[in-house]
Amino acid sequence: MIYNVAQLFKENIGATQRRYLSGELMDLDELNPGPTSVEGAVVLMRTRQGVLAQVKAQMRAYQECRRCLEPLRADLELAFEEEFLPTIDINTGLRIVPEEDADPVLQIDDHHLLDLEELIRQYALVELSEGHLCSADCKGLCDHCGANLNTEECRCEPDAIDPRLAELGKFFSLTERITDDDPSTETQAQ
Repeated sequence: MIYNVAQLFKENIGATQRRYLSGELMDLDELNPGPTSVEGAVVLMRTRQGVLAQVKAQMRAYQECRRCLEPLRADLELAFEEEFLPTIDINTGLRIVPEEDADPVLQIDDHHLLDLEELIRQYALVELSEGHLCSADCKGLCDHCGANLNTEECRCEPDAIDPRLAELGKFFSLTERITDDDPSTETQAQ
């Protein structure tokens, strides 16, 4: 996932190179501790200041179901574009001082190598954080005891009231009794 862009810097603005993307991300996160394969394509385009990388990649990784938290295998589609800036002028060999707020991940190194690995890792982690479902009818976890409702029945009381809301519950039961006892509310409903 490293590309030499020295030749591209000698081309005119708008010149492009299409490259195959293949590699592995190591230790992506806790659910993906080993190598995770990445495949795809990248288009490198010469810009006025640097090189625009347009990436389309696919990878398969583990993540947690967003309802029941069980691990699942998900196919991720990554598509992004970012502009990389050089640190050395290709013609003069002089060092280019980056702006203060320049992201070091988006810099082309002194040997004119553009490295996509960390950027792909960051986009993959964002995609994994969005979460997928293990199935469309996943029942999730019980709000009270945390039981996985896909694999076991919850034994919680159905009418259990959060003690912090007990006073509010008394108010609503009082309101219901007043409404049930008042005959004028029945005629208004008809």
